[in-house]
Amino acid sequence: MLADTGATLSLVDTKVLKRLGRASESLKPYDGLVRSSSGHRPRIRGWMVLPIRLGSLEITMSLLVADQLHCDAILGVDALGFFGAVIDVAERTMTLKSTQEVLALGVTVVQETYMTAMAVSVRLPPRGQALVMTNVIGEAADDATVLVEGSLGLPPTLCVARTLCAVQKGQVIVEVCNASTDEYWIKKGTVVASTAVIPESAFASSPQPEERSPENGKQSYGNAESEPEAVRSVTEERKERTEEKVKASKPDIPPDKGAEADFSDSKLSGEQKALFQDELNAFSDLFAESSKKPGRTDLLKFEIDTGDNRPIKQQPYRVSGAEGEVMEAEVEEYLDLGLIRPSNSPWASPVLMIRKPDGGIRFCIDYRRLNAVTVKDCYPMPLIDDILDVLGDARLFSTMDIAFGYWNVPMHENSVAKTAFTCKYGLYEWLVMPFGLCNAVPAFERLMETVLVDLKWRVCLVYLDDCVIFSKDFPSHLIRVRQVLTPK
Repeated sequence: MLADTGATLSLVDTKVLKRLGRASESLKPYDGLVRSSSGHRPRIRGWMVLPIRLGSLEITMSLLVADQLHCDAILGVDALGFFGAVIDVAERTMTLKSTQEVLALGVTVVQETYMTAMAVSVRLPPRGQALVMTNVIGEAADDATVLVEGSLGLPPTLCVARTLCAVQKGQVIVEVCNASTDEYWIKKGTVVASTAVIPESAFASSPQPEERSPENGKQSYGNAESEPEAVRSVTEERKERTEEKVKASKPDIPPDKGAEADFSDSKLSGEQKALFQDELNAFSDLFAESSKKPGRTDLLKFEIDTGDNRPIKQQPYRVSGAEGEVMEAEVEEYLDLGLIRPSNSPWASPVLMIRKPDGGIRFCIDYRRLNAVTVKDCYPMPLIDDILDVLGDARLFSTMDIAFGYWNVPMHENSVAKTAFTCKYGLYEWLVMPFGLCNAVPAFERLMETVLVDLKWRVCLVYLDDCVIFSKDFPSHLIRVRQVLTPK
């Protein structure tokens, strides 16, 4: 939640209602005018009464329900007043007067979000795609870098690419794709995307460390023997803190549980659920112990073909203290898992820490310049119409998700150096296929279809790291699950 002393009203995102199981409840109409600090009007669905808890104190109050709030909820002065909240900006704390509880406030900066609408009408042919110009609704600064994502309410066959783009004269270029086999018109003024501003500080280069040596009158800390105890103790303390974060982020599954199925949306009988679980337990060795401990395939080594282009070297972007802690934890975790290693590559792409809608921080690598010189792979993705035709009158479905799918694919030796990323903690390169490379999607789809070549379209459907097994009845479903899980 975001505590906003500049907001007169409190709002909640529609996605929260879905998580609470209250999305189907009718909302009370709201006829008032709501504007954000940027001047654009958020889409208000209505209002409803919800409980809110801060510390041990819980109140029930009316909240406006909005789409694409980019945080779970905004607590305005109305809610903060009900809680008797006193905010200490210097100490970054909030005190609840009635209980005298002191709550720590996060340091997350929530970036302004704008919707974009089509500048002109565009015709998309079947399975066609296009780069279209859209108008930013609001006053986004020129040359601001924004994260573009598809807006809510778009038809399922109209896709918007998730990209970084620059605002030019109040406009943003958006890549749209028609995934259907029919022609599709997007009319002028149609809202197709949302854009979240990425602060300039995220792209600022870190200053290069100055060489310290006895010759220039400064002490050298080039090795452990010359490192002062104070410096060493701080380093060890930071390492211990990082190890604690990494350990907390590894949700290891107890060995005795095996591959536990999720029956939350299932209508199977108790006996059928037990039979299905027994079937999975017979293949428990195929399931990852943790979501971040995938296996390695020997069917593919991912290559990056950059032709005769010279290596691209970029400086690391600057990061805040909070972003630096997340970055350090991520790097240490990747090292511990054997996903990356220190590098001396001539290639270097910077790490970009992006604020997520829930206020968290996402570790990303800005591979845009590397992708620009990469020869593109045009392997096709499955068409939605073909998928619907195959499903026919199937009644039972089981879905399986490949644990961190890309990390199952090792890098080819001649391309490891090209994956190098630079940050304030050094230069590293990937030993597995990282996220963000332009050919990662087609390469992974090809791998999955190769593994299940005898079963796809007949027994199961494959879309990147998702596999859907379908059947008309339970006995045949068990057989198909066994076919998919049986090593080839």
